[in-house]
This record gives sequence, C-alpha cells and structure tokens, in this order.
Amino acid sequence: MVNKINRLIKSIWEGKSHTRFLMNEELRSVTLNGVVIDVGGGKNSDYIDFIKKNDNVDFVTLDGKISKVNFETDNLPYTESFADTVLLLNVLEHIYNYQFLSNEVYRILKRGGKLIGFVPFLMSYHPDPNDYFRYTKDTLDKILKTSGFTNTNIVCVGGGPFAVHLNTIILSVPKIIRPIITLMYIFLDKIFIYFRLKAKERYPLGYMFFATK
Repeated sequence: MVNKINRLIKSIWEGKSHTRFLMNEELRSVTLNGVVIDVGGGKNSDYIDFIKKNDNVDFVTLDGKISKVNFETDNLPYTESFADTVLLLNVLEHIYNYQFLSNEVYRILKRGGKLIGFVPFLMSYHPDPNDYFRYTKDTLDKILKTSGFTNTNIVCVGGGPFAVHLNTIILSVPKIIRPIITLMYIFLDKIFIYFRLKAKERYPLGYMFFATK
C-alpha cells in the first residue's frame, strides 16, 4: 500500500491525472506475447512502460493521425487473425462509430486473442479531436459481445466522490501542494467507502476491459 501511495504521488507530481495513474496500475498485471497492435496509441504512450512484455513480442503502434486510418470508417490495415493482442486504451470515447471499430479489432485478432482496453467515465471533456461518449459497464459489455468477444471482464477503476473531485482539480493546483491534496482526498474517500461500501462502483473514473476472441 505504501509503495502504491508513493507511485501515486510521483505520478501526480509528473503531471498525470489520477485516472491515468489508476489505469497504469491496472496495466502492471498485464503480460504481452506475440504480435501486439496498439490501436490509437501515440508516439510516446507512457502506459507501455507499465506492461510486462515477453521476449517474443512484436509491438506495433497504429496511430490514426500518422497512418491516415479513419477508425470509424476504414478497415484496420491487417489481415484476419493477425494479432495476438490488441490494445485499445483511451480511444473508444473519441469514436462515434464505436461498433465498427470493435468489430475490426475482433476481425484482426487470432482465435483466443486478447483485447485490453480502457475508457474514462467521470472525466472532463477532452476532444482529440472529438470527445463523444462515456461508456457504462453494461454498454461496454454489450459492444464487445455484439462484436463476438467472449469472456469479457470489465473492471471499475476509481474510488469514491473525493477521487472524482481530485481528478478534476489536481492538475490545476500548484504543484507543490498536489501531494497534500492527494493524500487528504484518498483519506476522505476511504472513510466514505467504509460507511457506504456499496457505493464504491457508483463513482468510476473509468473502466478497464478485457475480452477474448
């Protein structure tokens, strides 16, 4: 727990949101093998540093802006059953034709291949170039199963109402007091959740999702 708090303080100090920190923490449990396509990943996606990779990994980043692929209308430039794993991190909220992209990801995965993704939920508007949706757990499950995925696992990432407020304000306050505010809000959230345990999943900062073809 102490190590996690230290990592959080370091992440906030470096200018990352609380949501991004929690996503990166979830990615620490992921190990990649074989051909991996990072759909929508940019040139310097720091989340890659948190994922374990075996020696046989062939990692490819497909950035729509660089490759000129429109994720809403264009087929992904890979054959069927090409990839062992597809990453779809912080992408779906920017896609209006989300079912098309989900179907394309399913198409390029090998049988038994894995989809690993993340979407924000209680988060401010962030166009890149557009910001269309906030997906609930139920919606994500339906999108993935409509594409044909099985064994879906959707994990709520967040805490309580204080974590939501922390995520909203933390990067707008002076850097020197961010650690103090962060620790205070975490403490308040723990008290809130202690008395209202069932409310924990009502304040998702985002959702990690995992699915198998």
